[in-house]
Amino acid sequence: MLWFYWRQVRSGVLIAGTALSLVAALVVVAGALGSASSRGASSRTVVSRSKIGRHGAGPRKAEPGRVSAAALSHGITLMRSAVVACRTVTYTGTQLVAWWGSDDSSTYLLQVWHASGEPEVADGDSGPSGQPESIAEPGTAAADHATAGVLSVSSWMVSLLRANYLIEYAGTGTADNRSAQIVTVRREDGSLAARYWLDRATGLPLRREMFDENGHLVNEGVFIDVTFGTIDADPVPPQVARAWSPQSAKRDLPELRRQGWIVPAKLAGNMALVGVSRADPSSGTVLDASYSDGLSVVSVFMQRGELARALPGWTRTDVHGEQVYSNEPDQRSLAWSADGIVYTVISDAPETTVDAVVAQLPHQHGGGLLQRVGRGLKRMGSWLDPFK
Repeated sequence: MLWFYWRQVRSGVLIAGTALSLVAALVVVAGALGSASSRGASSRTVVSRSKIGRHGAGPRKAEPGRVSAAALSHGITLMRSAVVACRTVTYTGTQLVAWWGSDDSSTYLLQVWHASGEPEVADGDSGPSGQPESIAEPGTAAADHATAGVLSVSSWMVSLLRANYLIEYAGTGTADNRSAQIVTVRREDGSLAARYWLDRATGLPLRREMFDENGHLVNEGVFIDVTFGTIDADPVPPQVARAWSPQSAKRDLPELRRQGWIVPAKLAGNMALVGVSRADPSSGTVLDASYSDGLSVVSVFMQRGELARALPGWTRTDVHGEQVYSNEPDQRSLAWSADGIVYTVISDAPETTVDAVVAQLPHQHGGGLLQRVGRGLKRMGSWLDPFK
């Protein structure tokens, strides 16, 4: 009798089973495609503090090609000379710093001073809380984030550049009306990651361009005025370059972890820990862990607490399926809270790198498999609804 009933219903069971399998497969594919699309192109809207054209350049595609051993050797030699120049050359000048996002751009000016053998110092035009690239405090995050000038290079930066990129000499040019030697920085696939203009007379970096994986210019720092020689002692600028070191930063990790701070030694995009600092305001300890691949810097601020529900000047956005807050107007900072810690990420890296870093750090999750299936079904619904 059971066999008879099975003969009657088995076709319907098989059809239903096949349909459920297809739905499950589509959910998995939807989740994968959603993650891939968020890696390929950020969904964050970029709102600028001021609109500018790309400083002497439009979108540029990388042009991979063969790199000669001589060009590589000369490029590394020039970057090492730049490290020496950044330590020993006395100068003062004004730097223009600009970012380009998917829709808009932002820019600010920095006045920098450097005396031979001393740290570089800088003072910039005011951002939302009086500092270049500073943030309206989402819980805490360090008003003194902005470092001294963006063009200075150090020995640890060159070491990381050599580990993560190909450095090559690319000819001559000019920057700030001065003769310069050009060094390009390429990824392993040959795509252009950055370009430096080094002053022919002193070796000092005069200009730097950074490109994303698609060859688009995303960040530029350039001296628009620089003077070499004796500088005045006054006024004293408020920001001093940090003496970062990957080795000393790693030595701090065991103690930080004993204190309950989750500080990874590495983050996505070959970002290695290069510095850890802490401040102790009345609102509670703020930890600043800074990471770099030799080209970009990602700072991760952490403070115990929960993110406020209302954040004036911040908007909710989605990064790799995670809900975070993005600051206005230029959206160079992202903040969220998880497991009793408020995280704020500030970076000059391309958006794809920043998004990967944000996704790697802790987030508040719940629901497990059912939540992931729900996200997949939501993405499938967006495919069927043309108005989403």
